[in-house]
Formats: sequence, structure tokens, C-alpha cells
Amino acid sequence: MSEHAAHLQAILDSAIEAAKVQATSATISAVEKARRALDDYNGTANSGEKFTTQTAALEYLQRTWQIEKSKLSKDCKDGKVPRKEGLYHAKDLDFYAEAVHLKAKTSAPATISDGKDRLTMAMAEERELKLSQLRGQLIDAAEEEARDAKLWAAVKSDIENHAPAIVRELINRVLPLTEDDDLKQRILGLSHELRLTYEDAVADIFDRYATDGGIDA
Repeated sequence: MSEHAAHLQAILDSAIEAAKVQATSATISAVEKARRALDDYNGTANSGEKFTTQTAALEYLQRTWQIEKSKLSKDCKDGKVPRKEGLYHAKDLDFYAEAVHLKAKTSAPATISDGKDRLTMAMAEERELKLSQLRGQLIDAAEEEARDAKLWAAVKSDIENHAPAIVRELINRVLPLTEDDDLKQRILGLSHELRLTYEDAVADIFDRYATDGGIDA
């Protein structure tokens, strides 16, 4: 490959990569222009090519024309394919192809293929966008659930840890209100009962929220 051909190929590769990143009319047009420039250059450069075998001549023709091996073999036998000093010249092969009215390879299949590729790429990008949105939603939901769980754990801990202190505070405030030792003993005896009653009530609250609110108690 010549230096200029390599340069044109690099431009084409760059245009293709840009189209893969973002398939727009501009990027697709750039790919088509780069491909035409490379094809035109190769067509000019290859016009001086020479081939020693019929197989090589066939491969050259099939780059541009629709032709089967049997067709070329028959035309070679019939003397329709120019051959000079045992060599097939690219220019003579092109002249032969036009003279026998070979059909040129159409670019329509490539265009259709490009269209399918663009559609596939667009669908893939849409799927990736939806997956990204879903991942974002799941992450947001997980973060919110983690915050709620942390808050609930703090509230639950405070309720459980403050229950004994509240009971003791109630007892300490009630005891000075009487001088009757028997009554004081009865109040102190209620301390354990009050604590159990409080803890049962708190447990019922935890169970209700765990069932109705989805909170892990």
C-alpha cells in the first residue's frame, strides 16, 4: 500500500470510528466520502496492474464486476480477453468487462448493510440508555432504602435504650409523693411490670411497621 493510500485508509478508519460513536448524517456522509476517495485512488493506482494467471485476472475483475470463473474461462478461450506477452493488463480487463457488458457490482447491498448496522447500533444505544436509567433508578432506590434503614435503626435503638430510663424517672418522681413505706414498695414493684408493658408496646409497634411499612424490625 502506498503512503497516500495508507493516508486515505487512515482517514476512512477515523471516519468509521466517529460514525460508531455517533451515527449521524454528517458522520455517515464522511465515511462514504472517505471510502469513495480511497476507491477512486485504488482504481487509478490499479490501472497499471498486470496479472500472470487467469485466476489473478478473475480476482481483479471481481473487485468491480459481477463475473463467474466459468464466464471468464470461456471468454479467454474465445479470445475475447486481451492478453499481451502472457500477461493480463488491468486496463485491458476493464475494457473487456465493458465490451461484454458485465454488470458492475452495485453499492446497494453495502448501503443496506450500513443501514442495518446503523439501526442495530441505534437499538443497542437505546438499550444501553434504558439500562443506564434502570441502574440509576435501582441505585437511587437502594440508597434511599439504606437511608431509611439507618434512620429506623437509630430510632429503634433510642426507643429501646430510653425505656428503662423513662421508667426510672417516673418511679423517682412518684416516690417522694408518699411517706408510706408499704406504698413505696408497691410502686417499686411496679417498675419491672411497667418496663415489660412498655417493651411489649414497642415490640408491637416494630412488628406493625415491619409488616405494613416494609421495615425490617
